[in-house]
Amino acid sequence: MAEVSAGDFIKQIKSGKIGKNKIFIHGNEIYLIKQVIKALSEKFETEKVDVNDNDFLNKLFKGTTQNLFTQKEPFLIVLNINSLNSKIRKKTDKEKFIGFLKNSSAYLLVSETEIDKKTLNTELFKEILKHSKHIVVARHFDRKKVFQILKKKFKTAGKEIDDETILFIIDTLGTDLQILKVETDKLICFPGKLTKETISELIFATKTTNIFSLITHILKREKRNYIENLNILLSEGTEPLSLIALLQTQLRQIIEIKSGKRVRLPQKVIKEYINLTQKISLKELYNLLKTLHEVEFAIKTGYRKPEEALKEIVFKEV
Repeated sequence: MAEVSAGDFIKQIKSGKIGKNKIFIHGNEIYLIKQVIKALSEKFETEKVDVNDNDFLNKLFKGTTQNLFTQKEPFLIVLNINSLNSKIRKKTDKEKFIGFLKNSSAYLLVSETEIDKKTLNTELFKEILKHSKHIVVARHFDRKKVFQILKKKFKTAGKEIDDETILFIIDTLGTDLQILKVETDKLICFPGKLTKETISELIFATKTTNIFSLITHILKREKRNYIENLNILLSEGTEPLSLIALLQTQLRQIIEIKSGKRVRLPQKVIKEYINLTQKISLKELYNLLKTLHEVEFAIKTGYRKPEEALKEIVFKEV
């Protein structure tokens, strides 16, 4: 079965080319995955089941029963399918899930991380690939595509901004569309012209719920501030994996600065990072980066709950 990009798949849904069917979507671009779920939910009556729920299998089969009023089987959306192998181990449970794949007329299996080839070759994922009519992959867009998206967004909003400043936003925030959406929505609300200076002030402003302050709390070992800030961001709907991606980007930038390399960041921010890491060695920064990778893996595999894994970062020794 050939893969299709999430962007193209969304277009097919909106054009009416995609009906109720067996769909498997995975990838690291959470924003696109959400758009696929939204587009399908607007077309069909849906019901969501989470693999990480304790009684997942019971809810799965309960969700496939017909609605008493409409006499229609809901379009089932199965979340966190990346945790499947760690949650379903017994032979009988595997047989039940495979039976669901075979006998269901339609479903959307969702993984907010790209499943690697090794995992795709395991028993349950082989069955998923075998029975899925559509296999959708949501990967991050390249810098050029993201630039086009942002340029169109600012133009549609009637916001005055030049190309160099848009590229500055991408260099600062990365290409994760979920992070870009949140931050650019704030920038559009700014009443004046957007320049590098105003963007730096708006993005890096020291606020209680500033997403960029998390790395500062971690490096300063400000455990209470980190936990409070993290709780607020999560309660506002910020995706845990998007937070991890941003922390990794920031830490790589800090490591490059510490190594004497040039980075595309405001001088004010560079100076802050230099002061922040004066008493922290490169080895400690690399250890922290390793911790972030381990937390990301634990969340993606379902080994740890996202909130718990994120909170433990600040308590890890570097």
